[in-house]
Amino acid sequence: MVLTVTTRRSRTRHSRTRRAAIGLGAALLALAGCTDADAGGAGTDHTAPVTATRAVHLDPFTPSGRPAPEFTVVDRAAAKCSASGVNLSDPDARRCMTTAGYFLYDPCFVRHRPRPDVALCVQNPTTSEAVRIRIVEDTPGPADRRRPGRPWFLELADGRHCVPAPGPGRANDPPGRPTYTCGSDDHLYGLPDTTGPVWTMTNRLGDADGPGPPHRVRIRTAWL
Repeated sequence: MVLTVTTRRSRTRHSRTRRAAIGLGAALLALAGCTDADAGGAGTDHTAPVTATRAVHLDPFTPSGRPAPEFTVVDRAAAKCSASGVNLSDPDARRCMTTAGYFLYDPCFVRHRPRPDVALCVQNPTTSEAVRIRIVEDTPGPADRRRPGRPWFLELADGRHCVPAPGPGRANDPPGRPTYTCGSDDHLYGLPDTTGPVWTMTNRLGDADGPGPPHRVRIRTAWL
């Protein structure tokens, strides 16, 4: 059986001086997919065997609309938001561009209470860092664009972190091209095989235009 977890997380304030570094890192993570197996994941024992993949649906707000206490808000900004380019399964997921500095955050999650005017951006869910966005303009995507069951962040059994591969659009994946990237010359192909208790994917090392032989890897946690 696949373990399904709904996670609520976030809060505290921090200086605006970190916005440049965080915004650039967020864009690189979401758009370039460069991840580090040791970056984040505190509390995860990567030596423990994976007996069932955890499917996590992230909800970073409390029922009252405040940031959940597990997160630390490291920055705040005003932004214009549209449908997420990496999280295609959650109708509340957004891609937000700040009005000052034009920093990109994706995915961000819109709250519903007391008003849908705030979002929290969480690029790496294995850490506690989040950016609080005051939404000045919101353009949700059409319902037919969603792809339920497509993870936006993966943690493999060995601790590697993988994000959707950059591309012109993730609604349809070009045949033979990576769908996720786990770092330099480290890619996943297709979508997770969810037929067993432990989800698996095809992993190939090397350049995307000339990758090495395929092998199967196990997924410890999938964020949907």
